[in-house]
Amino acid sequence: MLRLIFSDLLDNFRVWLGVLLVTAATAVVGAVVACDIETGLVTGGNVALALYGISGTMIVFSVAAALVVLGSVTALAVALHQRAYALWQLVGLRPAHVRTVVHAQLATLALVGGTAGCFLAVPVLRPLFRFSFASSPGFSSVRPSFGGVSAAAVVVFVVLLAVAASARGARRAAHTPVIRTLREADAPPVTMSRKRWVAAAAMAAALAWLVSTLPGTDPGRMDTPLMLVGPLVAGIFTALGPLFTARLVRGWTALVPDSWSSAWYLARNASVSHLSRSTAVIDPLLVAIALAGGLYAAGDATRGATGDAGALPVGAVVLLLGGPVLLSLLGATATIFMSSRSREREVALVVAGGGSPATVTAAAAAEAVIYVGTACLLGLAAVATTLLAGAWGTGQGLGVSSATAAAVAALTAGGALLIVPATVIPALLALRQDVPRALAAE
Repeated sequence: MLRLIFSDLLDNFRVWLGVLLVTAATAVVGAVVACDIETGLVTGGNVALALYGISGTMIVFSVAAALVVLGSVTALAVALHQRAYALWQLVGLRPAHVRTVVHAQLATLALVGGTAGCFLAVPVLRPLFRFSFASSPGFSSVRPSFGGVSAAAVVVFVVLLAVAASARGARRAAHTPVIRTLREADAPPVTMSRKRWVAAAAMAAALAWLVSTLPGTDPGRMDTPLMLVGPLVAGIFTALGPLFTARLVRGWTALVPDSWSSAWYLARNASVSHLSRSTAVIDPLLVAIALAGGLYAAGDATRGATGDAGALPVGAVVLLLGGPVLLSLLGATATIFMSSRSREREVALVVAGGGSPATVTAAAAAEAVIYVGTACLLGLAAVATTLLAGAWGTGQGLGVSSATAAAVAALTAGGALLIVPATVIPALLALRQDVPRALAAE
């Protein structure tokens, strides 16, 4: 079984590399949190209390983003291995063994990625600490600390998080129908499962309770609960995605008539047809926009009641949201890279049907625009919910600052800068392949 685990990792390195990169990024984020906690333990006093509070907020945001990203990436990796799992079952490997192999592969990748991420984080921790607390005079003499015990704890945490996030994918790998899997190369359609309903209901209940506690709360203490509104809304959208994502994509993309652009027609239909792949890109971007926009929207909602006109320090924003946003953007890009092999067959079909290289390239860019646009629409809904909850809690009118708009615009633009090359470059490379050979592989 060990030979099977490692040989499959090497043979399908392109797919597994995305998981490796995401686990390494998760370890970098975890190392930042562990550094703050260890520094607080070493320093003590009020500095420790402040670092513990900041670390708690970072853990909530980072774990939420990591679960969404790792869940999407690992589920896509498993879906792209359907034929391999079917062949394993045909040669006598039982479903329990398949699940064990999948968990072992992901644990191995998380171990390697977690270790690499800790090494990569070491030279970054001290400059990041100084930058994040530059506006806090009490931290000027504090020396950040990150030792071997903290690094080991981060690696263990990343491994456990990866295995937990991959539970759904491993179960799907063990119970995939063999005949259907052998005929289907792409990810299976996303459906509403019982766990999705339970998760959505739990987050909706938490959101309703959170909003109900806002009236009467001191406006100076309302920022923290309001910061959680955006991530909760994003989580609900992610859980309920199979119910509305395809309709949403069809709806807003219909603003551009298909007759205007054959490339847009191809991209629109590809985004809806491969909904599993689309949601794996949209969900992480949605989380990033909801986190950043929600943070600034929480400040907008309470600013009128508190009279505080000051903007959030850039260092504090980077410390709180830098890790989750990095994970989200990297996860969205990694999913596109992982599915580039299936894109090669799609490009071959378009070329065989008479499509030009310009059409293929434009369709790839349009597909990226659809991903980013859909995530932006959902992210704006999460930000708007935060503003409405704040207005309800404070009794003040709605108001959106330029910082909130800039945060949403920056995340949307940053997502586009990453996603467009991630879709266009594989399309350009696929144009160089032999079309009959690519279609024969199907």
